[in-house]
Amino acid sequence: MKRLSLLAAICALLFVACTSTESKETSNTKTDYPKGKLFIIGGGDRGDSLMMDLIVASGWKPGELITAITLPSGWGDSAYIWLNNDFKKLTGQNCVKFDSAAVNVPEKIDSLRKSKIIFISGGDQAVMMRLIKGTTIKAAINEAYQNGALISGTSAGASIMSERMITGEGLVDTVYESTFDNIWKGNLELVEGLGLLDSVIIDQHFVARSRYNRLLCASIENNGFQCIGIDEGTAILVSQGKAKVVGVSQVIEVGAPIKVDMSRDTLLTARQIHLNIYAPGEEFPIKQ
Repeated sequence: MKRLSLLAAICALLFVACTSTESKETSNTKTDYPKGKLFIIGGGDRGDSLMMDLIVASGWKPGELITAITLPSGWGDSAYIWLNNDFKKLTGQNCVKFDSAAVNVPEKIDSLRKSKIIFISGGDQAVMMRLIKGTTIKAAINEAYQNGALISGTSAGASIMSERMITGEGLVDTVYESTFDNIWKGNLELVEGLGLLDSVIIDQHFVARSRYNRLLCASIENNGFQCIGIDEGTAILVSQGKAKVVGVSQVIEVGAPIKVDMSRDTLLTARQIHLNIYAPGEEFPIKQ
């Protein structure tokens, strides 16, 4: 009987402990996610199917604003024409044009706040951040996102989603290449992005351009950040702390090294960096 009583007491204690842990975990679960979504495309051919997935995910209804931001592009009006054609074919509606002429126009910035979909073109993400410096554009995009808009972008428009944004430039090896041929300390340039993802670094054209070295540098030098490479023709749909892979190729997640050594002059070393490869339809947790 004493043994039975002791066993019962142990079971009761375990139950209380498990219940307490479960309650604590539940109470720490984040509930204040933005009302909007992110649809982050890794560049390349978008195709009607991917664009339709974007529109459906946004919950867009006829008459709601779609804004095309072409600030990263060096192609002038052509970038807007291409984007507008894509959206008009699928929605029957023209996009609001947001180019360099719109940067200081209050009515245009207000249209960002009111848009259901904001799409950022490819090009050079650092150019866009220089153009909007000192304006309320970053705040307007974040406000739209918080209030329920879907923010999307391709290529440069993908990298710019992060608070710490990859520019693609090397600070040590300054000859530009589409990928890094080294894993060097202090070579990766990160600057301020839009901050729609605070503890995530995004890279694009990832598998097609073998940008693994670049993302490894990001992971080793930015402890606690989730580093995500998105391939061409592929996107992640971000909502409520989850990222779903959409499109035709893969998404690579790199991060959480157990041990990092940055004591050498040039070479970075790390141990047990985790790596996940996701295919279309798969989901994974993402920091928001």
